[in-house]
Amino acid sequence: MKQETLGPQLLLDYLIELGTALMSAGCPTHRLEELLVTVARHEGHQADVFAVPTGLFVGVRTPEGEPSLTTMVRVTEWTNDLQLLAALDEVLNEVAERALSIPAARQKIREVQRQPRPWGRGMQLLASAAGSAGAAVTFGGGWTDCLLAGIGGLILRAIMLNLSQSPGVRVLENFIGGLVAATTAWFATLLWPGNSREVLILAIVVQLLPGLTLTTGLAELTYRNLVAGTARLMHAAITLLSLAFGIAAVVSLAQAIDLPGAPPVPHVALAWWWQVLAVLVAALSFGVMLGLSKEKLRIALMSGALVWGVTLLTRPLPGVHAAFLNALVLAVGANVWARVTRKPAQVFLNPGMLLLVPGALSFRSLDTLLSGDAVQGISGLADVTLIAGALVMGLLVANVALPPRKVL
Repeated sequence: MKQETLGPQLLLDYLIELGTALMSAGCPTHRLEELLVTVARHEGHQADVFAVPTGLFVGVRTPEGEPSLTTMVRVTEWTNDLQLLAALDEVLNEVAERALSIPAARQKIREVQRQPRPWGRGMQLLASAAGSAGAAVTFGGGWTDCLLAGIGGLILRAIMLNLSQSPGVRVLENFIGGLVAATTAWFATLLWPGNSREVLILAIVVQLLPGLTLTTGLAELTYRNLVAGTARLMHAAITLLSLAFGIAAVVSLAQAIDLPGAPPVPHVALAWWWQVLAVLVAALSFGVMLGLSKEKLRIALMSGALVWGVTLLTRPLPGVHAAFLNALVLAVGANVWARVTRKPAQVFLNPGMLLLVPGALSFRSLDTLLSGDAVQGISGLADVTLIAGALVMGLLVANVALPPRKVL
């Protein structure tokens, strides 16, 4: 039986509500625009969609193509919440299969957004500690680096959770994160000499590094979403600057009061099986941070295991080539998983991407640049751009070679 065409106002309200919810869950703008146009076409209308990270513009046309209604809404919150993304995808599927009406879908979207996060405060703190500890191992730290980084990650997440309750202070959260990471690393190396201050700082701030934002911004530029891509890249740059300035403030204060510095510590990597365990622990921790429920955490583990396996095989290759192949295999795996499960590919993709994106490398380069070594700093930032571009190219090639059959 032929489906009755929706009225333009009801469709527009649905598109706006669905679009803003998806944006707040971390859906890239190029995927969002394609999705909303597809939904409108499925309902017998045409739509013009323009999305930026902080706003959504939607215009609905009649089936004949005549302009009908247009509206714009401001998006004030955007993060990466894979559980919310998966729940919204289920609503979308039910509407597409005519198992749910548009008014009922709008109500369900509101209910999904009001649901509490799958993990409480205690588990988020534990995940941050485990993620920083695992990152310390992958950055070449030893046992004590791993332990101290875990404590630092726990302290940083506790402070960040408290800051999130105060909107006026949230604009300073990355600067404060840099302060906390540098202070923790400084005192740790003073009390327990022989640990690497660089490893500790990087491992503690790893949860704040905007690697995924950087890669998403480059992907949006590749899809010619120039405004959205530029906005994300600027957001990533400001985040890195805030972190670096927070760390620089601690270093300057220590020099001003003539505190002793920490001598360089050679990196002695742990055995390969500890490296494997660290990657898997980090993947699980990222899954918790990205909002995956207990039932879906195994997806993050699968994603991390795939990344580690490909990284092991591509280790002899130059960084850019290895990044391209890692992203290609990970994206193909995510698309295969999405085809089998009919879930958004991002649920599988994002935990693994957090292990690949050059957040630590970009931070190191910016820190070098701010310390006065312009040549090394600019060279490092060029390497970051090349590696991030290689990751994006790997994702694009995978989506062309084996598309996931779903826009999300």
